[in-house]
Amino acid sequence: MKKFSSGALTREQKALQNEHYRERHAAGVEYDYLFIGTGNAALTCASLLSNQGHKVCMLEAHDVPGGYAHTFERNGYHFCAQVHYIWSCGEGGRVYEFLKRLGLEKDITFELFDKTGYDHMIMPDGKRVKIPYGWAELQKNIEEAYPHTTGLDAFFKIVKALRKEMAALPRKIHWWDYLLKGPLYYSTLLRYRNATVQDVFDACGVSIEAQTILTAQAGDLLLPPDKLSLLFYVGLLGGYGSGAYSPTKHFKYYIQRLARFITDHGGDLYFEEQVTEISTDNGSISGVTTASGKTFTARNYISGMDPQKSAEMIGWQHFPKRDRDKLKYEYSDNGVIVYLGLKPGFDPARYGLGNHNTWHCLDWGMNTMWEAGKKLDVEHAWFFMSTPTMHSNDNENVAPDGGHIIELATFAPYAPFKQADDQSHQDYLALKKGIAEKLIDLAVKYHIPDLRDHIAVKVVGSPTTSEDFCNSPYGNAYGAALLPKYTVSRLKADTPFHNLYWCNASSGIPGIYGTVTTGMELYMELTGDYFYQKAAAPNDEESSL
Repeated sequence: MKKFSSGALTREQKALQNEHYRERHAAGVEYDYLFIGTGNAALTCASLLSNQGHKVCMLEAHDVPGGYAHTFERNGYHFCAQVHYIWSCGEGGRVYEFLKRLGLEKDITFELFDKTGYDHMIMPDGKRVKIPYGWAELQKNIEEAYPHTTGLDAFFKIVKALRKEMAALPRKIHWWDYLLKGPLYYSTLLRYRNATVQDVFDACGVSIEAQTILTAQAGDLLLPPDKLSLLFYVGLLGGYGSGAYSPTKHFKYYIQRLARFITDHGGDLYFEEQVTEISTDNGSISGVTTASGKTFTARNYISGMDPQKSAEMIGWQHFPKRDRDKLKYEYSDNGVIVYLGLKPGFDPARYGLGNHNTWHCLDWGMNTMWEAGKKLDVEHAWFFMSTPTMHSNDNENVAPDGGHIIELATFAPYAPFKQADDQSHQDYLALKKGIAEKLIDLAVKYHIPDLRDHIAVKVVGSPTTSEDFCNSPYGNAYGAALLPKYTVSRLKADTPFHNLYWCNASSGIPGIYGTVTTGMELYMELTGDYFYQKAAAPNDEESSL
């Protein structure tokens, strides 16, 4: 099997890259910051550092940048690996202000999803409940669909209080913040910091219909409500509730433009250069070596790869017990994604598809559906359907003229795919194909009866695909799982080495908003350039659309 898409660079591209490396080394170029990996957090931090004149180098095992936000191509159709929508892209939002700092806010623009329902939740009884912007409208939609639902007043009261207190948290939280301000300013946070979503559903008496609607977007967090941190859930629900967006020119352009910004500002990006060794010297990182035998040195090193893998490469003996304990986190899950390129002439609007995503629940209660997913029982779980070409009118670079893209997804654990592949690659392919066909069957049954007649391209990804192409342990999608125990105590950027920093989903927050946050915060800590103040961002009332 092909690992990390190695071999995708042409012989000419490889030769040019090797020549560039030789020229740099012959000239004695010294980097200020060397990044291992080009995920979105790393690209964010590297572009900000480059903008300030710092000399940056980035090493990537894949043939393209972006980590899970990378785009791959098949027969003229371009699929973003795992990102479908993001938030905080309006003026004052973190993503917007990051791009504005680079002078790219008019180059990388965004399209707002449908105001009446950025997500459509299809329930087991066939009812369609739209998730709109604003708490009041959301509650109204749920109660109109299920007039006898209970517990929503109490539930949204807690959610709104948490959003307000989370927005008021200082950039760095010290013990004295809890001591001096905790009971007064953060009482709800302190009360629910270790709570799951299910804990609050039960405490508020939220009916099963409302529970199912409110957690239908489980794929955005990859945990069921009885495991999922309430704080992470509130952050995501509130984030999308203030505006769900997709880049006008798609994630392909977003990532490529950031990479080009770095090289335009004197930075170096090397592809198909997998780091295999991280050397230490007297409490510092002294250099890295890649599989091709190249060596790189810098004043500072920033690891965008998984921290556990980095620590193993460095040597666990170099990490104090406290750091080792923090690094022993559980990984998040992933799923199966079916990427479909549809022939020109297909009309998504005819089937009710539009500028929104669809989450289809095949049973009541996400905990029940999650158990079905663990057993690969797709017909009793949930599935997701996104139409990226309906999220923007600028589709020239992602599909043939008149063509469309549909992506189907569901939760699936890593172990069955790994076990099948260990037995035989043919067994693995058969397992993956079987689940993909079931997902297509569900889309045909409930949404697009003639879908198969329109398919021009079909690509299927599994957790082991993610492991292969994104160097993601166990195919995890979000790094450390979004459990309550990894909320307050989540890994931060600092390491025991004075010139090494973590910068990835596990050392901050996953997703595009989360990794932009992680990259921005590390940049500001490294440089003292605190250009973004969270308090200046619009609150939920100001940003409701």
